[in-house]
Amino acid sequence: MSELRTNRIVPRDGLSSGASGGIIQVKQTVKTDTFNIDSETFTDITGLSVSITPTRSDSKIMVSYSGTGSSGINRVGHIRLVRVIGGTTTTDIFVGDQGATTSQARASSSFVQTNTYFVSAFSGTFIDSPSTTSAVTYKLQLAAGDQNYEVHVGKSHDNSNEFSRSKTPSQITVMEISA
Repeated sequence: MSELRTNRIVPRDGLSSGASGGIIQVKQTVKTDTFNIDSETFTDITGLSVSITPTRSDSKIMVSYSGTGSSGINRVGHIRLVRVIGGTTTTDIFVGDQGATTSQARASSSFVQTNTYFVSAFSGTFIDSPSTTSAVTYKLQLAAGDQNYEVHVGKSHDNSNEFSRSKTPSQITVMEISA
């Protein structure tokens, strides 16, 4: 049996100006359990990170994530996407600009509840340029909009066992795309 391996495939007539090549590798993590926090400090969501080692330093990494969040009535939860290179250099990516005060959350996604048994979907897609061939970890963090209440990922706030409530998965997927 034959096997063909290559770092890049380019169409015979080349790529149009500004176009990128194909997908080199895909990695995904799925979290099926839940996570809670009652702090305004962004905290890693346990089990919701994925690592990839780019084959080329000029590769792009497409990151997509999704899940559901919940909180008390009229309370907010914030999701933040973070990149870690080589296990040491941590950078918040795909977040909004800083507001007039440093106390305003810089998040990738947010959710709010109008009832304790609702869940709200959150998701995002971002194309990153880590410029490295070292291992890169992408992870999601969660923070409460106010530390006087708890926010959740993967379940409703009231956590009732009724069929009308649900437990839902969260995921983060990364794809290396040739430049």
